[in-house]
Amino acid sequence: MKRITFKHENISAVGLGTTGFWSGHNAGLKECIRTAYDVYGINLFDTAEMYGSGRCESALADALKDMPRSSLFLVDKIHPDNAVPARFMKSLDQSLIRLNTDHIDLYLLHWREKTELPFLVEAMHQAQKEGKIRHWGVSNFDIRDLNDLFSAGGTDCFCDQIFFSLYERGAEYDLLPFMKEQQILPMSYSSLGSSYYSHPDVRRNREIMKICGEYEISPEAYMLRMNMEYGFASLFSTSSLSHLHSDLQEITDDVYNALRPVFDSAFPPPDHAVPLVKI
Repeated sequence: MKRITFKHENISAVGLGTTGFWSGHNAGLKECIRTAYDVYGINLFDTAEMYGSGRCESALADALKDMPRSSLFLVDKIHPDNAVPARFMKSLDQSLIRLNTDHIDLYLLHWREKTELPFLVEAMHQAQKEGKIRHWGVSNFDIRDLNDLFSAGGTDCFCDQIFFSLYERGAEYDLLPFMKEQQILPMSYSSLGSSYYSHPDVRRNREIMKICGEYEISPEAYMLRMNMEYGFASLFSTSSLSHLHSDLQEITDDVYNALRPVFDSAFPPPDHAVPLVKI
């Protein structure tokens, strides 16, 4: 599995999300997480306190319990309702307990909403000083939001996690170049699409399925490779081992370049600025 080296961190270019643990029990997802780590060398795992009201954090901890903590890069997210003075540290401490760890590698604000950004930056820095988090960042922030964050003192923001995939490529036009300029890691969630957002199904496109069949690769493997080409750490989730193996097929440069015109024709990149989609 390709790795991303960013600000002295070595992170797998693909990571597994945990919304499938919403009930707290999903043997298929647990097996996929174990296989992703053991077979593909994936060390990036993402969760959030709002997923199942903490059940996904606890289930992820169970899935990772036999793995060396130093080999993992855990991402967690605080809900904006808790990003306030009275609840921030308590919320973080509860997440640490559910994750059964003494630190989170990357702690994100889930959405901006009405969060007081100067407080957020101060709280994140304090959590770093106390060793509870290693890096901090945001999710669902567009350029205006990031500029506001910088004005609040958050120029050391490590990451912006956004909704980006073949189906929703708006960030290519301006947000991605901006993040690169500001040295912020782009991380995509729902990198293979989302049931919470209406979009076409790549598997219904006959031309795409034909050329994928000719090269014996899955369209999902192309989608993850496309995100990686743009520098994303790409998150997706599956509870099926067969889907995991299919999604993580390696695609050579020659095959990627041969497939790209067909995919771009069906799902063209943006030619103008569009608002960031947030789910």
